[in-house]
Amino acid sequence: MTKYNTNIYLVTSKTSIKTPTIIKIDDKDEYNVKVEIILTYDGKKYIGKGKDNLLTDAFADLQYKLPKDIRIKCCMTCKYGNMCPFGNSLRELFCTKGFEINNKLDLAELFDYNKYTFYRDNLVLCDYSCNDYEPQTLDYFTYNDYLLKLNLKKNQNESRRFRRQFKNFNKIK
Repeated sequence: MTKYNTNIYLVTSKTSIKTPTIIKIDDKDEYNVKVEIILTYDGKKYIGKGKDNLLTDAFADLQYKLPKDIRIKCCMTCKYGNMCPFGNSLRELFCTKGFEINNKLDLAELFDYNKYTFYRDNLVLCDYSCNDYEPQTLDYFTYNDYLLKLNLKKNQNESRRFRRQFKNFNKIK
């Protein structure tokens, strides 16, 4: 088990709160990875769980569990926080602010042409946050599955709720 103590910013419409956070990764069994991102907000403990050592699903799970008016502000949730198209290491993202990235090939060309310089100058940790942060959106290409995983989580919950309502509707006859 690997454990990281870090800080993640939680953003409301009025403020940004630096929140002590623990990231736990149990990857002894590479086919059964367990990830937890743990923080406390407003006296309540929140745990984002995932099965991906790139942490995208754990961040999405954490965001989903937080109150609706709270947003996680870090490189993982930023539109400039891209993964390496050739493979990533733990907690590793690359800031592409100032570069035009429309697809995975554009990103691959940055790594291919600039090689070590791009890697060295743009490497960030997924839990880092800077002043250039902008949240991910569906209309801006980001090579990172956070937003996809968050939307899947929301859709799964809607589907469960619909099935429960349908089941209850069938009972009323």
